[in-house]
Amino acid sequence: MAIAFAIYLFFKFQGIEPVAAPESFWARYGVYALIAACVPALYYLRGFKRALDAWAASTRLPRKQDESLRTELIRRLSIGGALCEMPMAVGVLQLVSGGEMRLFIGGAFFAVAMRLSYRPFVRS
Repeated sequence: MAIAFAIYLFFKFQGIEPVAAPESFWARYGVYALIAACVPALYYLRGFKRALDAWAASTRLPRKQDESLRTELIRRLSIGGALCEMPMAVGVLQLVSGGEMRLFIGGAFFAVAMRLSYRPFVRS
């Protein structure tokens, strides 16, 4: 959210009004572009969940933890985190090209929601 707010303030202080005409490309297809940008991270979440479950199972065993599982989990987390930023990148791209502010803010919200899906929540 801080990144989204900083970019918004940058455009505001520069005097740029990123509002597109109703018949513009972004007004018609911007939401579809944001949703399409979410698909890779959601698809990758399946593999991340398997790696997370395998690592969690290895931590419950009394023997020594397997470091290769931890390395795999960290690798998958970093790739998934990068994929989570794609909606915000689409929002910035459309804002720079003259799109609407609401699509940019929507991209930021999508990115935050996707980031939270990669957090390893633990049931108590």
